[in-house]
Amino acid sequence: MSQNKLMTGILVGAAMGLIVSLFDRNTRNDVMKKSKKLGSNAQYYASNRKELQSLVQQQAGKVQNLYSRISEDASYVGEKVNELKELTPQVRELAMETKEAFVETKDAVIDSKNDVLSAVKEDNPSPQTSLTDGGSSSSSTSGGSSNSSSNNSKSSNSSSNNSGSSSSYNSGSKA
Repeated sequence: MSQNKLMTGILVGAAMGLIVSLFDRNTRNDVMKKSKKLGSNAQYYASNRKELQSLVQQQAGKVQNLYSRISEDASYVGEKVNELKELTPQVRELAMETKEAFVETKDAVIDSKNDVLSAVKEDNPSPQTSLTDGGSSSSSTSGGSSNSSSNNSKSSNSSSNNSGSSSSYNSGSKA
């Protein structure tokens, strides 16, 4: 019984809304035009049923075509989502491997730099064995003390060795 009152209330509310909306002249005229057009179309298709059937079949074909396209698109998107789910761990693994390779390369470059620097320090002549001193300062400066002439030779030797070491380092890095 309560469901019956609900339906009755809905129908009465709809009828009241219709009546209130028809108080407006423009709305009333628009409803009249559309009602007349609907009536004339109903009469036309009542007398031409085959045309109505062909129109319904065309619309049904369009709906089926639309449904099949949407279905294909949905399956395509589903396949791509599945591929992406499978690809994501592989991409993550590839990124981690690439990161590890860069870290290893960085470590190798640092080790090479340290090796080159230590080799340059070993190849760098000390002030005692400088050619400008004639070898005489090697016996007198073995304790680490030096005079001003050996400091000058040391600075000139270090500048010539720096240029030599960078060229040997550059030639080594090209190989």
